[in-house]
Amino acid sequence: MAFLRRVVSMLFLVITVLQGEYRRVHVHEVMTLPSDSVAVGSLLSPHLGDTVLLIGIVTIPPVLDPISDRRPLMWAGARWVTFLRDSNPSLRAYAGINVLQADTTVLTTYFDRIRPGDYIEVLVRITNFPSSADPVRNRLGPTQAEVITGAQVRPVEFLDYGLPIPEPLPVRITDFYTGPVGGSVPNIEHGSRYVGMLVELQDVTVVANQPVIVISDDAGNQMYLRDQSGYFTTRAHRLRDFSPYPVGQRIRRIRGYITASTVAGQPQSFMITPVYPEDVELGTVPPVITSVQRDLSRPFPRSTEPVSITIGVRRGDFPLAYVRLLAITATDTLAIEAVRRGDTLFTATIPPQPAETLVRFWIEAADTARTKVRMPVSGAYFYKVLDRRARIADIRHTLNPDGSSGYVGFRVVVEGTITADTSDIPNNAAPRIYLQDDTTALSGIWLHTVATTDPIRSFRRGDKIRVSGVVAELGARAQDRQVTALTSLALVDQDGDGGFISSGNTLPPLLVRTRDIAGRRQGELPPEGWESMLLELRNVVVTDSNADSPSNFGEFFVVDADLFDTPAEARARMRVETDDGATNYGTRGTDGKRVLHRGQRLDYLRGVLFYSFGNYKLVPRKNDDIGLGVTVPWPITTAAIRVAPQPARDMLYLTIPERAGAATVELYTPIGQQLWQWHGIAGANPLQISLAGLPAGLYSVIVTVDGQRTAIPVVVTN
Repeated sequence: MAFLRRVVSMLFLVITVLQGEYRRVHVHEVMTLPSDSVAVGSLLSPHLGDTVLLIGIVTIPPVLDPISDRRPLMWAGARWVTFLRDSNPSLRAYAGINVLQADTTVLTTYFDRIRPGDYIEVLVRITNFPSSADPVRNRLGPTQAEVITGAQVRPVEFLDYGLPIPEPLPVRITDFYTGPVGGSVPNIEHGSRYVGMLVELQDVTVVANQPVIVISDDAGNQMYLRDQSGYFTTRAHRLRDFSPYPVGQRIRRIRGYITASTVAGQPQSFMITPVYPEDVELGTVPPVITSVQRDLSRPFPRSTEPVSITIGVRRGDFPLAYVRLLAITATDTLAIEAVRRGDTLFTATIPPQPAETLVRFWIEAADTARTKVRMPVSGAYFYKVLDRRARIADIRHTLNPDGSSGYVGFRVVVEGTITADTSDIPNNAAPRIYLQDDTTALSGIWLHTVATTDPIRSFRRGDKIRVSGVVAELGARAQDRQVTALTSLALVDQDGDGGFISSGNTLPPLLVRTRDIAGRRQGELPPEGWESMLLELRNVVVTDSNADSPSNFGEFFVVDADLFDTPAEARARMRVETDDGATNYGTRGTDGKRVLHRGQRLDYLRGVLFYSFGNYKLVPRKNDDIGLGVTVPWPITTAAIRVAPQPARDMLYLTIPERAGAATVELYTPIGQQLWQWHGIAGANPLQISLAGLPAGLYSVIVTVDGQRTAIPVVVTN
């Protein structure tokens, strides 16, 4: 077989000479990052977008056997996968790359025939993944190579065979992340060195296994274990029966490649991806806490009620030594021994607590070998004690870093005003309804319906209703669980009102800025608190008519007007979703909807804040949520405000044009501490701002007129 491949490669060598030459580059040349890129947290190769002849050593085969077993070994969105190692075996950084072929029906590349140890040259385009239209997120997507399969298709050239593959490099989780997943900090400087390379971790513990396995070191630093290999997945391309490792499972050793993907819409720059069964060596099996549950009909117990917790625990290799519940209340820390009710069933009871107390608790189990496990693996379960009717903010309040409610599965009763009905957000025949009971954070929630006959769908914007529902985390897709919602809805009758309280109610939208929302992660404040609430932006400008070009998902970008066409614009752009709502505005221009182009000024923009596909986005309801053609009273620009002297020493003089009217001026330190504030009517005389005693540094003057804020940097010297 090897002889035939050599003959084939010689024939293709003649053909490629006729096809024209591309630049030949080695893996190390493509993957090495400039120091200035690393300094700003960018994983983007200087060769991004180039089409090159990539040279390297194959480390895994795309298919198990090109003749007898064409099942993929690894799978990436129905694409063939391999990794190339640089031919210099002494390199210990920037020496590996992920190579994929998207169209697996194209066999003329001979990509499916490569085997470990082959030294090859392959025509590829250098890309990155996960990629994003947001430049800040995009730079977190490491470099990869995609095999050319179109008109430029060119067969793999086999340069040599049977070359040794270097041993995995020893690494630690802190080479990639510090802290727990969901709130971890990527280590770009170290992690970038190992992208696409085979590494080895030792002595880690499984701390979560749904929907993705999470491993942790003993200090609590965590990263994801990716199920890309058929030997470590339950998906369709599985090559064996595999069950995710139980929480608490000790792992002596993991070998795998450093790859990237997304989890719950968030980019993960570094994930460890084992390939073969022998790449994971397990330790002893610990106890497994299988369930922790309290009465789902009592989400908010009263101050007179004890709370019983039912716990499922399965022993591991050694007998159980104890199962206990630990709780923190407003005044005490409790350690409650669980009572055995069966082979795997235990209960523990938390005594009554005063009203408005937030009770946090977790379960701990240990075996006779002193192996200890905890559920949840980080943080705590929680509930609030209420002697009053629950508000939406009680349900939405959370200690979970991803913003998910602590009451998922519980049935709750709330009252509120509908801010968007089925005619406002028809969402392609899957309409969303929103309920809000205040204008403070966490006061909105999605009412999720399925049946077209659901009576909740008959209510209209402004109706105040009383409804019960089961708390859930839902998303734009079935596999997403990103937005808190109420499901299995039912109207709650009180004194014969049938759940309907009144109509014609209004809630003013909460005024926000694009910079407060753009680029924020799931669960991050402040936008997590505004999820499902009615918001309003004022004086914004369209920056891109299509946020996902060349794809098009019906979203455009806007930015606060004072940041438009400035270096800060890219970080402050916010998405506006047009496919879900009922406006006449869109992004395609082929569906009869009007496209708003870059530079279009919007006096105001209203809508409900949604989260999907890794982004917070505003969903306007009807045309009156988009204010076009309204003259802005005074378009603030830095040039219109005079600040002198620059740099300043003891005194700063600031002049605002008289036509600005009422204005607010604030002075902030480099870390955001407010030092000075003034309210008044702009006039011909300049404001005097004392800088006496301030340390040298870069300060900010914020000028606010008609809700529009402009930041002016001020250098203070001694």
